[in-house]
Amino acid sequence: MTKLTQEQIKHLTRSMDARFANEMEEIRAVTERARNQRDEGVSADWIDAALADATLAADDAVIDQDAQDVRDIIAARARLAAGTYGICMDCGEAIAYERLLAYPTAKRCIHCQRLHEQESAMRGVPRAS
Repeated sequence: MTKLTQEQIKHLTRSMDARFANEMEEIRAVTERARNQRDEGVSADWIDAALADATLAADDAVIDQDAQDVRDIIAARARLAAGTYGICMDCGEAIAYERLLAYPTAKRCIHCQRLHEQESAMRGVPRAS
């Protein structure tokens, strides 16, 4: 595989920047919604209370995923600054541009990612990209 061109890096950087802005906006919106629900007070109706609890749990999951995505973008930007962006952390080979288009924060080439997921599954560890 070949090294990324400057144009490809620019395109991927713009993609990560847009994704970063979207994730931060979603975190803000979910946090604001949770704050508004909390400020509305506790409902005497147990169904409403149960729905509110379920919504808050779902919101927490969304925030957790968005926060992980933000951390992944920050890490990818750090690799970009260090000159290691687009290089597989396991084998040292270039990560295919097509993979980076689909998943700009990828740390591994598709081959090493599959191996990593298989090894993690055998150990019962959640997969990390």
